[in-house]
Amino acid sequence: MRILTACLSLLVATPVIAQSPDDLTSLSDEFDGTGLTGWTRFDEAMGWPDKIKAIDVGATTPGALHIEPYHSAWVRDLNAPFLFREVRGDFDVRARVRVRGRAGEIPGGTWSLGGLMARVPNRSSAGQWAPRAENWHFITTGVGAVAGEPMTETKGTYNSYSSLKLRPFPSGWVELRLVRVGMVLIALARPEGETEWRVRDRFYRMENNPVMQVGLIAYTTSDDVPPGPENPEVINREVNREAAVDMMLEADWIRFSRPRPQVSPDWYGQVSAHPLADPNLPEAELLALLGD
Repeated sequence: MRILTACLSLLVATPVIAQSPDDLTSLSDEFDGTGLTGWTRFDEAMGWPDKIKAIDVGATTPGALHIEPYHSAWVRDLNAPFLFREVRGDFDVRARVRVRGRAGEIPGGTWSLGGLMARVPNRSSAGQWAPRAENWHFITTGVGAVAGEPMTETKGTYNSYSSLKLRPFPSGWVELRLVRVGMVLIALARPEGETEWRVRDRFYRMENNPVMQVGLIAYTTSDDVPPGPENPEVINREVNREAAVDMMLEADWIRFSRPRPQVSPDWYGQVSAHPLADPNLPEAELLALLGD
């Protein structure tokens, strides 16, 4: 309790960013129409080929966005399907999603995941590609290295070096959440029917760019594609439409808001007095600060 009181006092004492608590709600989407409005497709914006096998709103699953990716991955310099909106400053984004296969609630094969990502924009388009330029964080649900075992995956990528965590998690509909507060990004999840959030990862990065691309990703790998040398400049320009895949992401809704904690953007305050940047902050205190 004393830790939580100290953290709350720091939040009160630290100058806050002047922002409306609801100025991001217009970015939210309930996917209750028949098309996508206001979303940017990563492949179209950056000139990469289309690796979406199927996409619709409301046709496959009423009231939900439906995406099926071709063989692809978000790791290191590789890219995959990504729908995003640009967000300036701190955010709290949540989505109710389900990743499944055609015949069951768990996708077939391995490395079949979908969920939320926040990416730092760069100039590395298909026409002006450069290695070691990717910086992003995500939380996804699906299956990882072991077929049939549902997981959450959290991944942080710094200058195209990816570090990931796979943790067992129930399949079916889940809520995923990414919260950015200054230099801190917190990844959370909760299964359908539960009320308590589970912290899945804590990322710390001094990011000078106030803008991030925030939205939904989906990717899968096929057993038909043998492992081999990874050449992202080649792989990113190819679409394997023949390799068998069995993964689909459904998003019931995605909702944007400003986070409950607000801290000064001053760099010294970020590294010396940011209450959420304490790696020893217990999960219960962290959740209390973030709120529901």
